[in-house]
Amino acid sequence: MRRSPRRPALAVTVAVLALVATSTLHATAGPSADPVIVAVGDLACQSFPQGDGEGACRSDEIADLIRSIAPSRFLALGDLQYNKGSLGEFMKSYDLQFGDLKPITLPATGNHEYGTAGAADYFTYWGGRANPPLGYYSVNVGDWHVIALNSDVCGDDPGCGPGTPQYEWLKADLRANRAACTLAFQHHPRWDWRPYQKWVDEDATTQNAGAEVKPYIDLVKLMDAQGVDVLLTAHNHLYMRWAPQSGAGKVDPNGVTEFVVGTGGRSLYPYGKGPRPANLRATQNKAFGVLQMTLHPSSYDYRWVPLPGEPAFSDAGTVSCA
Repeated sequence: MRRSPRRPALAVTVAVLALVATSTLHATAGPSADPVIVAVGDLACQSFPQGDGEGACRSDEIADLIRSIAPSRFLALGDLQYNKGSLGEFMKSYDLQFGDLKPITLPATGNHEYGTAGAADYFTYWGGRANPPLGYYSVNVGDWHVIALNSDVCGDDPGCGPGTPQYEWLKADLRANRAACTLAFQHHPRWDWRPYQKWVDEDATTQNAGAEVKPYIDLVKLMDAQGVDVLLTAHNHLYMRWAPQSGAGKVDPNGVTEFVVGTGGRSLYPYGKGPRPANLRATQNKAFGVLQMTLHPSSYDYRWVPLPGEPAFSDAGTVSCA
């Protein structure tokens, strides 16, 4: 089902349209079947520091799992190479494990990519597909419009609010592609549940999140207004599926459904302090694995796929585009 944005679109300036032209890639999956994508972040490391969560460097097993699924696209959700995202580290770990998946990979920057100034080595490794030096771009995958965002720059001046380059690019890109089901992905979650955070919503009525997620609120409000269906994130080393929510964090069947998939093998993190956020629909933090999605023309199937032998957990369903 093709649909219009939830709020009336305004005219787009010529300057913003020019920016879309420089930052939008055009690629489609094969026409024979609805494309399958796999998404996960927080991946390759060379050693595992003691006391840093549960587990160890198991990204090589994640790479094997992705190969076994054989997706049309692999959405790499940031923090792809620990600890500084240097080119040497990329070549020693990430490239050895995931290099053969590069032709189908859509990468996003994480905070560890910026361990090198301006994420320069990340952009060297990925080249033009990562749209250097901006790091945000969009593609078409089957009937879906898919948008990669650079969430790491949102915490620095000028941020990602109205009037900033990434916000204005996203606004124009969404308006230009509003007829398709839409998926966005970035490294940092808008909604999260971590021990050191304070609030999920702007009204400060639900514990956990707060300052950590504040830089992304404007972008997600824009996504909600323009009909984005799914937001894929990582950063927190666990799996979460949130209820569809408005940009302000209120349950809304026409809102944005966020998945957090930071289970790429680096380590696993504990949950935040109780109570569990009411809008968090499914979560686990004992197993590494990936999110698999099948992108139908007006809906999507999703399912959690763990590494073989990991603790049992199931989360799957089919959702129509709002």
